[in-house]
Amino acid sequence: MDKLSRKEKISYGLGDMSSNIIFAAISFYLLYFMVSVAGLNAGLAGLIFIIAKLWDAITDYFMGVLSDRTQSKWGKRRVYMLFGAIPYGLAFVLLWFSPFTPASEQWVKFLYYTLAYMTFNTVWTIVYVPYNALTANMTKDYDERTSLNGIRIICANIGMLMGAALFALFAEGEGSIFAELFGSVKNGYLASGFLFGIIAAGIMLLSAKGVKERYESTATYDKPLRTTLKEFFQMSEFRNTMMYYLLSMVGFDIIMAVFLFFVNDALKFGAVGGGEISMIFIALPLVVAIASAMLWVKLSEKYNKVKVYSFAVVWISIALVACIFIPSYGAVPDWLAYGALALTVIGVGIGMSAVQILPWASVPDVVEVDEWKHGVRREGAYYGVVQFMYKLASGFSVAFVGWLLRLFGYLESIDGVILTQPDSALLAIRFAIGLLPGILFLISVRFGRRANLDRDRFNEIKQEIQARTSIKDDSKVQK
Repeated sequence: MDKLSRKEKISYGLGDMSSNIIFAAISFYLLYFMVSVAGLNAGLAGLIFIIAKLWDAITDYFMGVLSDRTQSKWGKRRVYMLFGAIPYGLAFVLLWFSPFTPASEQWVKFLYYTLAYMTFNTVWTIVYVPYNALTANMTKDYDERTSLNGIRIICANIGMLMGAALFALFAEGEGSIFAELFGSVKNGYLASGFLFGIIAAGIMLLSAKGVKERYESTATYDKPLRTTLKEFFQMSEFRNTMMYYLLSMVGFDIIMAVFLFFVNDALKFGAVGGGEISMIFIALPLVVAIASAMLWVKLSEKYNKVKVYSFAVVWISIALVACIFIPSYGAVPDWLAYGALALTVIGVGIGMSAVQILPWASVPDVVEVDEWKHGVRREGAYYGVVQFMYKLASGFSVAFVGWLLRLFGYLESIDGVILTQPDSALLAIRFAIGLLPGILFLISVRFGRRANLDRDRFNEIKQEIQARTSIKDDSKVQK
């Protein structure tokens, strides 16, 4: 039975709510925290993301293979969610520890945050790679996967609201809740790390208890890694779907990495006070994304996914270009500065849910293509490769942001002190958020079309797999 209950879909979505609490806090704040609170050179901070993500990417494939081989009474995937949830919540806390002073050596900071981020990514991999592979284990239905991922993205955006907007309210700026309660911005970040790490761990446990694994992997790993990778990359569906997915995700990663620099520095809202401003303008697009998510799901059920995605990409790209021209706070009347930013982020939010949902909904379809071409289901290995590629791309994209800031003269600071940044850095921030993501989104459309995995072709592949299975079953009965 491929139809899933709404309760199970929501339970699955809770896993992404949990992971996105943590993912959003890291994506929106960690680079900013390292540079503007811990006082780490922006170039070194960017290098940390490459090293940690490279390590993360290497472990992803092997975690995927391990989950395929796992046999337990808790399942192949759920067991890692159940027993890994609490460690990954605790490892999150290490990222927000900052015992450093202005006199602390840069290499000491660099070494600490590199090791802390690598530790976190190891535990994250243990939980999140099996969670990702669950999609293909839960249902084989094309539209059910889109619906499942639609609910998942709604839950993910709720998690992002918590990890991005609420995290700002508790940690970002001298007027934030925990900064005032514990006497400094850096203590506010650490306390927030504890709070949100505990919440994320608890929600992941609820997710693991509410989902079922219906389809077992039939993978046998008598082939070396090199052969497995060769078989994946020989499939044009794999290559094009990966580029479709990766470009959309990297564009989104750049938006998140730059956003706080954009609001606090380029638009000069950082001097207004507290984390309230950051919370509001991070929350707005996420709330709009949640509200518009099911619209994109319904449209994709009626029309081709890539066509719907193409329209959404044009929309969000136009909205992002407006970021280059939004007036900064103090340069125009307050209502105009607030209003221009609000309208822009609302426009971004409308397209954002489609950019998240539709490429990701196409990713599990390649599992069936692999089974059709190679006669084996290997969800764990496949999702390990997917995450390997994404982590590398994400690490380089965030590192690029750090290097761009350094190149154009961005000044690091200690404990969240807002400095007057050079005009060159402010202009680089505007173009980084206004042009780069849109360009990547537009390029991704071409790969989505070339993947050639619309509903009709997917159903043909699935029917042929079922026919082969029936023949094998009949042969066994005759014997």
